[in-house]
Amino acid sequence: MKLDIDFTNLENLVKNMGASSVDWVSDVAVTHVETDWKIDLETKGIDVGLNDIEITANGLLKYRGEQILLYIKEINSFGHYGLPKFHFYQCATLNSMQNAGRFERYVVTQRKTGYFLMDKKIGYNLYEKDVEERLDVCKNCLNWFNRNYRKRYSVETFDIVEFFEHFTKSPITHTPKYTDKNAPASGYSENWDLISRQHKEQSGYVCQQCGIDLSERKNLVQTHHVNGVKSDNRPNNLNVLCIECHSNQPSHGHMKSSASREISEIQRIKSIHRF
Repeated sequence: MKLDIDFTNLENLVKNMGASSVDWVSDVAVTHVETDWKIDLETKGIDVGLNDIEITANGLLKYRGEQILLYIKEINSFGHYGLPKFHFYQCATLNSMQNAGRFERYVVTQRKTGYFLMDKKIGYNLYEKDVEERLDVCKNCLNWFNRNYRKRYSVETFDIVEFFEHFTKSPITHTPKYTDKNAPASGYSENWDLISRQHKEQSGYVCQQCGIDLSERKNLVQTHHVNGVKSDNRPNNLNVLCIECHSNQPSHGHMKSSASREISEIQRIKSIHRF
């Protein structure tokens, strides 16, 4: 960052005093100003890993000792009822996402308005970033809260501000994995097509789940991100799958209709070769 400062008045004062001016160069360089993680937590959100989340004895979720809300930021749907829910408790939904290896999709926040920053897909690998959307509370989390703390909240009446006021803070104990400076971007990386093709070639276009050889029908093979983070191209996060097996992965049910013709073709090939 360059700072332009006008020293004209100071230079005129030096001349009036009859003094000689000297050249001066600072040896101090400001290279980076860290964003306060607490401000990010309260205003937008922070990408974290599973190990960064503290699950308390009663099942509540905390980050750096702070009570948090947790939600998926990257979305493909636009209707309100198709949007993800936000969580504050280690509920059955989070357990299933963790078991499926897709917990890395979540971000933590303390936004209390009921509106969350979302990256909304508007085209292939194109996203409208940080769009505010109102999200509903997870019903599993809500039922736990009402049952254990004698509340009568519904999804429509849940009060986020009162929820945060209800629980006290504990000492800071954790270090974040991602901040707003280094968090993975939504969508695929720019070289995704090349990475995907190389990964499929290395597998010989054989599905790593069912074993079907589609080297003669390469269009029926895709590369799948195990944890759901499309920019995470580590080899252990990529699986080569036939479209049918891909459609059976968590949160991929939409493929069953959009790729129904390809799935039928794969099923026909499997029947011939008795997969």
